[in-house]
Amino acid sequence: MWRLALVGAWALLSSCTPPPQAREVPPSPLVPMANLDWSVQTGQRLIQARARRLMVPADPLTVTLYRLDNHCDRFQTETIQVPRQEGLTTTVELILAEQAIVNLKLSGYRVGVEGDAVTIDLRVSRDSPRRLQSLSLCEQRALLGSLKETLINQPDWGLTTVRFTQRGHPLIL
Repeated sequence: MWRLALVGAWALLSSCTPPPQAREVPPSPLVPMANLDWSVQTGQRLIQARARRLMVPADPLTVTLYRLDNHCDRFQTETIQVPRQEGLTTTVELILAEQAIVNLKLSGYRVGVEGDAVTIDLRVSRDSPRRLQSLSLCEQRALLGSLKETLINQPDWGLTTVRFTQRGHPLIL
């Protein structure tokens, strides 16, 4: 449409003599944003996760979240409140929801606790452009390290070991 408007305007002005420095500049083609669908979904997920932090549950449990800083250097802490009954799974859900790793689409996860060990089974979507094995060291630390630090450092849960699996198989990175 813009091209048509420019052609029409050029036709009207073609009888005029343009100044010496003027030149026709063709309109740049519209380039679709790569990963727009991923970006929108990630943005929605982040908004929902942050909104959930503002809600105070009826029977709250205070949990310290560990998140990797922007320099991939150290973990920063943040205290939140989660429902006591589903505290562990809610905490895992919040951490996973706030991860914004480009082109990694998780279709789900499972959390299993046996004694002082927790297993987090990550489910990467079959149509995900990236796999867990393709994550950089910083991305691995942001995703897996945040989960591990948060779960181990929560005294009410008494966890000492965090295992990661992918669809039931040990995660080897």
